[in-house]
Amino acid sequence: MFIRLWFFAILTRPLFLFGGALLYALGAAIAADAGAPIDWSHYLLGQLIVTGVQLATHYANEYFDCEADRLIGANRTLFSGGSGVLPSGSIPPKAALDAARVCALIAAVAILAAALFQPAIGVIGALALLGGWFYSAPPVRLVASGFGELATALIVAFLAPLSGVVMQRGPIDARLVAITLPLALLQMAMLIVVELPDLDADARAGKRTLAVRAGRARAALLHSALLIAAFTATWIAAASGSIGPRPALGMLSVAPLAAWQFASVLRHSYRGWTAYGVLTAGGVGLVAATAAAALAGLVID
Repeated sequence: MFIRLWFFAILTRPLFLFGGALLYALGAAIAADAGAPIDWSHYLLGQLIVTGVQLATHYANEYFDCEADRLIGANRTLFSGGSGVLPSGSIPPKAALDAARVCALIAAVAILAAALFQPAIGVIGALALLGGWFYSAPPVRLVASGFGELATALIVAFLAPLSGVVMQRGPIDARLVAITLPLALLQMAMLIVVELPDLDADARAGKRTLAVRAGRARAALLHSALLIAAFTATWIAAASGSIGPRPALGMLSVAPLAAWQFASVLRHSYRGWTAYGVLTAGGVGLVAATAAAALAGLVID
């Protein structure tokens, strides 16, 4: 039993839950910066929605991508290729599907409860839950459509912070867009990097991700363009006063990490792909560091 629980913990990959919590907290901080007092009971209910949606999406992805993940082999990293638990046979695939259904039910109940006092969260939560589920689930399977990366970026980098704002009854204004737009662009860039180690396996499994469709070289160029667009958007938002100086400075302070990621991915695209673990960690770290810097700037501001 203990061994089964251990493998289920690996399947869950709890490290990823911190990302959802960070972006949801960022939304609550945006609301507080606009003058809305934090209601902690609402905050916790919203966090339950975010975590429930995130877990349902994650378990569903593990289940529906099991065969593609089986082909990845040595290219699996901490942030790409799934947990590897289902392909190894340590846990039956049905356990992941059952867990996805339970988490989706919990998220749905929490969404309905929140919608009683904040109807907008009903729409936001439903979009996030349906988008997350059909990211990998048939018949939609956004991950293989070429639009999965955009859909995921909108759910993670926009809907999660938006949920934090709405749950605190904060205003939806230029401040929210100015902070979440760069994060959505960085999220898309990160997803491309995370797909690169899986590219051959995904192609053999018929999983037509954006990286598979573009190929390694063009995917690397798209990744670079997204990084440039993200920091250009941040600079414009700072110059126009859409966000305060401290959040803007915090987000721009991550530029050295972005420059390293930019150069590393381009270099590997021309010289051959190695160090996938470092590159995927860099992509994930860039999104997390930018969101954390924005959050710190809002709290200090």
